[in-house]
Amino acid sequence: MAKKNIPLFHIQQHCFDSAIVDFKVGTFANDTCTAVEFEEHHRHEYFEIIWLKNGTGNHQIDLQNHAYTGSVMFMLAPGQIHKIEQQKLSEGYIIKFLPSIFKQEKDFFNYILDTCLFDSDTTGSAINIPTDLEETLEHLFLRMIAEFEQVETDSENIVSSYLKILITHINRIKRKNINETPVGRDPGYALFRQFKIEIEKKYRKEHSVQYYANALNTQPRSLNTVSQEYAGRSAGEMIQERILLEAQRYLYHEIKNVKEIAYDLGFDDPAYFTRFFKKHTGFAPQYFKQQKNLAPRT
Repeated sequence: MAKKNIPLFHIQQHCFDSAIVDFKVGTFANDTCTAVEFEEHHRHEYFEIIWLKNGTGNHQIDLQNHAYTGSVMFMLAPGQIHKIEQQKLSEGYIIKFLPSIFKQEKDFFNYILDTCLFDSDTTGSAINIPTDLEETLEHLFLRMIAEFEQVETDSENIVSSYLKILITHINRIKRKNINETPVGRDPGYALFRQFKIEIEKKYRKEHSVQYYANALNTQPRSLNTVSQEYAGRSAGEMIQERILLEAQRYLYHEIKNVKEIAYDLGFDDPAYFTRFFKKHTGFAPQYFKQQKNLAPRT
């Protein structure tokens, strides 16, 4: 199945109209927000958390089948191909978000990158939710839905705080699971983690795989191997992805203009940065920036 033939959905599609344009949340009862999960294989530009509270079925992620039953969560990173096939209908919730929901860069690192929750092979096919946590997690989802739908002043800050609490709970579950599996002691996984941390330190200035290989006393092919194994993409794609995510965060929050962003992210030529951004997102940086101002308001 060729990746180019698989649709890529944006966060403004198939969901609520809201003034909060970098975050969406809903239940399976709301078809406008969740129907896309059951259509043909597709990809997203955003991160996604899916909680299936009950039911059974198969979740195909990156063309791998993951049978599920009971109360489970799936964590999806941008670009992953997936489709849910329900056998017994599930109740549950879906959260979709862009990195820009975290106004502070350190929050994106602490809650998304450093946890490795959204890396395809480190958490497992599904995260089984303990019964004693279901009430707590349901309360968080319901509070996010209420805040999302009413959109008061500072609603974005509140939903991002709820999201950080939710991710903290999920990460606790993951840490328990990872201690029970070989991946927690795998040297390849240790190298992958070191690579991610090194990217976070240097991505603004260093864009080559060779630089990171030298910094970690390894070879580019080794970084490609562990990146493919634990993130489902090449080492070069991981570096590019981090640059793009930060560029999108800047553009969304209007922190800097395009020229300033280019220089801050290590591009000597702003025109080259514009071509780089458009090649990997499909949009020019200025167009991406304007979409926030064009978003529907309630």
